[in-house]
Amino acid sequence: MEALIWFWLAAALIFIIIEIFAPGFIFACFVVGSLAGAATAFFAPESYLTQGAVFAVVSIILIPATRPLAAKITKEAPIQSNMDGLIENIGVVKKAVSEVKGLIKVEGQVWQARSEQDIEPGKKVKILSVDGTKLNVKEITE
Repeated sequence: MEALIWFWLAAALIFIIIEIFAPGFIFACFVVGSLAGAATAFFAPESYLTQGAVFAVVSIILIPATRPLAAKITKEAPIQSNMDGLIENIGVVKKAVSEVKGLIKVEGQVWQARSEQDIEPGKKVKILSVDGTKLNVKEITE
């Protein structure tokens, strides 16, 4: 029953393609299970139930065994807002900036800002970080 070996190899190929488009190592476990089924088909070609059982057992054992590895490799990137793109940009103070409040203009938009030091209107500032809806800035000394 050489056809069954090809069946298991075709299944492995299909699972590889699915894994490429849906990463997470779930389908990679099925790839290994399919290859184990193909090996079983080579040694026991008439034992369909044994082939299916080997596929199922290997796949089921690998799924929980690979979860820690999958969690390390497939970490989600932190969600960034458009405000994160303002970090390191230069702005101009529109209303005096203090530790509590102030306004700066960056890329044509006015933003709330604060700084550890008082900064007068008209001075240039560099954006250090974003805290909620306020930009943390420091004065640029030229």
